[in-house]
Amino acid sequence: MKRTTLVTLTTGLALSLSASLSAETFDPLRGPIPLTGDSAPAAMMKVEVVQGGFQRSFEQQPPMIPHDIEKYDISLRSNGCLKCHSEETFEKEKAPRVSDSHYQDRDGNVLAKISSRRYFCTQCHTVQLSGAPLVENTFRGKP
Repeated sequence: MKRTTLVTLTTGLALSLSASLSAETFDPLRGPIPLTGDSAPAAMMKVEVVQGGFQRSFEQQPPMIPHDIEKYDISLRSNGCLKCHSEETFEKEKAPRVSDSHYQDRDGNVLAKISSRRYFCTQCHTVQLSGAPLVENTFRGKP
């Protein structure tokens, strides 16, 4: 008897929840569009290109990428970022050199080549797009 009651209550709760979700509209980033409806396609934005790079907002912030990287290949066999930012090429390309921290393993031991933990640049470093913020933001970085 108790099991039947529990199953009935659970089923009823699930059905009422799904009915309320399908009828309800939400007004987050997608606007007042039902969850089952199609939203408008995102506006195309351009990559911000900034000579000299972006100012950092806080200590230890990974530098943001001040140029387009659309055609860069970052895979196990090649890394397009290192064509300009490697130890051998950064002076010739007038680009910032990869930080010394990228040549250390997790225990702080210095390595001869970039650590595998730091090889995939776009895990931390990102390009910036020109566009209006999606939500209001009052954050102000360090002066």
